[in-house]
Amino acid sequence: MDVFPNPLVIVLQVVPYLITLLGLYSIIFKPMIQHLDGREDAIDGAQDRARELQEQLAARAEEYESKLNAARIEMTEQRAKRRAEALSEAETMVQAARGEADKQMEGALETIRSEASAAREGLRGSSALLAQQISSSVLGRPVAS
Repeated sequence: MDVFPNPLVIVLQVVPYLITLLGLYSIIFKPMIQHLDGREDAIDGAQDRARELQEQLAARAEEYESKLNAARIEMTEQRAKRRAEALSEAETMVQAARGEADKQMEGALETIRSEASAAREGLRGSSALLAQQISSSVLGRPVAS
């Protein structure tokens, strides 16, 4: 029994193995590796594109928020301005109404004063006549004034 293998047998076994390995590499492994590399590149590109889109979305969302905040501030300022204008107008209207009411009150007081004065004068004139009539009626005889 020979412990060392025959080199011719080894060469005859290794050559078909190497030819098969070379054929498998060129027919199966090389296209499969190219396909996997292309797939990895496509995945990386899609991930990069997704990152870009997320960054754009974040920038647009921030821009939208800043515009929305600016609009809120502007609306608050306009609301405060219009409220101040309305309060000023209301105060002007109240002052005008008070002035008119004061004029009417003053006119009414003047009318009351003049009517009271006229009534006093009328009562003074008729009080003497009324006193004479009451005295005549109580005494039962005519009373001269």
